This record gives sequence, C-alpha cells and structure tokens, in this order.
Amino acid sequence: MGVCALLLAAPAVSRADTVVFSNFGAGSSYNTSVANPVGNAFDGNNYGEGDTFTPTSTTKLSSIDIALSCFSAGLCPDAFTVSLDTSSGDAPSTVLESFSVAGTSLGLFGSSNAPIVLTSILDPTLTSGTQYWVTVTSDLNDSIGWNLNSTGDPSDEALSFDGGASWFSPSGQTPGAYEVNGASSTTTPPVPEPSSLGLMMTGLLSLAAGRRFGVRSWRTSKAD
Repeated sequence: MGVCALLLAAPAVSRADTVVFSNFGAGSSYNTSVANPVGNAFDGNNYGEGDTFTPTSTTKLSSIDIALSCFSAGLCPDAFTVSLDTSSGDAPSTVLESFSVAGTSLGLFGSSNAPIVLTSILDPTLTSGTQYWVTVTSDLNDSIGWNLNSTGDPSDEALSFDGGASWFSPSGQTPGAYEVNGASSTTTPPVPEPSSLGLMMTGLLSLAAGRRFGVRSWRTSKAD
C-alpha cells in the first residue's frame, strides 16, 4: 500500500509566467533615442532612476525585463544594480530583491538592444493593489541610460541625485521601458510510467496475498 501511495502522491507542477506590468511596445520596442541617465551624466550627480507599477492580482515575481543601454563605448565598466522595492510616500523604500548586472553587458545607446532579462531567485510576493518600484542605480564610473517607453505610460517616475540614497518623486520625467513578470503554478495529475504501473501491480498483488495468508492462519488457529 505504501508503494501505491508513493507513486500517486506526486502531482506534476508546471510554471507559467504572466505579465504583471509592461510599458513596452509591440515586440518589446521602446524609445531608442531618449533615456533617463543612471550613474554619471557628467554634471556632478550620481543619478538613480525609479519607475512604479501596481499589480492587479497577487503573484510571485518571476522576472524583470528592462531596456538599458550604455551611453558610449567604455563608459560602463562597473556592475550596477536593478532592484524591486516597496513604496513609501510614493517613493522607493525597502528592497525586496536586487540584481547585480555587468555594465559591460549593455549595448550602445541609440541601438535597438534586446531588453536585459533578470530572473528572480527570491520570488517575492507581489500583492494586488500594492504599489512597487523598479529602480536602477550605479556609481560614477558608469554612464547608463534607461531608455524611455514609447507607449505613453504616465506612471510616476522617481529621481535620485545620490545613487539611490534619497529619492525625489514624482519627478515628472517619462518612465523608462520595462516589464514585470509573475509566476503562476498549475498542478496536473501524474501519469505513471509503464515501469511504475508494474511496480504498483506488484505491490497490490503482494498485499492481497498477505491478506489471504493471514485469514487462513487465523482460521487454522481457531480450528485447533
């Protein structure tokens, strides 16, 4: 009986991603000619940028796709940080998960580069009706651009002049292009393999034989 329970108690779980928020155009398109600066814009400030979204259903973060580029060759030598943050007072607050990205992985500004895909490890929960932020920060060694969305997204945008230590929001700037994906799991009944079915039948036959033997022994003892 234990064999049967083991085989039947392992349903298959599949994971399907759903779009929680996106301001990309068709084919993950965005504005290739204009970007909000991250890091060094050569005016003495260390810029950070943040964009906000509010899920309409509760799910767990699966990934973030984001349109980032390097303003010029050799100007993005350091790693930078993309974060998912909670919101407080319409500004980025507590970091729920952060991603370190190599600046050298960015394509050059002005080109239609493929969005950077950041896969969640912590799978933080995104609660329906709750505001969150995606932020990008760096140091002054990098000159990064968060390319603007081209779909007219009017969401609030946050701006930092000190690498994310403090934020000014709403800044009035156009949000950068990005997409937030959630993970949903579905459970399907297991389909036993032929070898598993044979093992199940062996277990059932053994169990039935044991029961018959036990009945005969009890009757023999009573007769004696």
